[in-house]
Amino acid sequence: MADSPTKGNNSDAPQVDSASALTRAIPSFAILLLADAAAVWAAVSGSWTALVVVVACVIDGLADGIFAWRRARASLAAGSATDTRDEILLREFLRTYLVVVGVQAVVAYMVFGGLLLKPGGKAPVEPGAPFVTWQFWAVVVGLVVMRAFLYVWDFLRGGEASVLPPEAAVAEPLRRLFVLQFGVLAGALLIYWLLDSSVTALAILLVAKTAADVVLAVLERLRAARIKAAVAAGVAPKGRTLTGPRSRAPRGGRKRR
Repeated sequence: MADSPTKGNNSDAPQVDSASALTRAIPSFAILLLADAAAVWAAVSGSWTALVVVVACVIDGLADGIFAWRRARASLAAGSATDTRDEILLREFLRTYLVVVGVQAVVAYMVFGGLLLKPGGKAPVEPGAPFVTWQFWAVVVGLVVMRAFLYVWDFLRGGEASVLPPEAAVAEPLRRLFVLQFGVLAGALLIYWLLDSSVTALAILLVAKTAADVVLAVLERLRAARIKAAVAAGVAPKGRTLTGPRSRAPRGGRKRR
């Protein structure tokens, strides 16, 4: 005999249709692969340097963070916030994210531009030359459009604003920031110092970044599906409630000094 829906811990473990969630996200995965593949093509055909590869990835990370902040703001406006501190969280997220991305850009310029490190004792010759090519700007536009498409398709059309708390909306780009951006910086540093900015090695680095992008996107879609299923089943996310802002105990009179 099948278990009753209310028996055991079924209410604490709502059923998640992972296959449907991933199937619906196929257009997102496709445009993500297309944008990242364009970056690999441009890096090979345009003989990109380590500086250009890192800057392109930093711009991608910046766009990712901005649209994540937009997601969190939309969730807040839709009333899915369950903690009065969520507005503070969003302000701190945006400030911290912009600072980290800015530091990455400065470090990339100083290191890969030859100001701090000179492989073989010589500064690289015109490391920023691809910045003036149409291929670089086409890739940059493609990466930004890709992040905008993910925002519209997965979040707005997916109806996640009313169920996804702001905390969850800003968690994913932070993971990508530390997994991808710092991973790209470390990999590019090795290629820059040991392999003299080998185009083949940089292309492999971008392919690895693409694979990580896809894995993180799949995990994000599955996580969002679990949250939506939990909200539909009336199960609150860990440390949160589904009935509105977290209540606070009444405070006594304020002492005056």
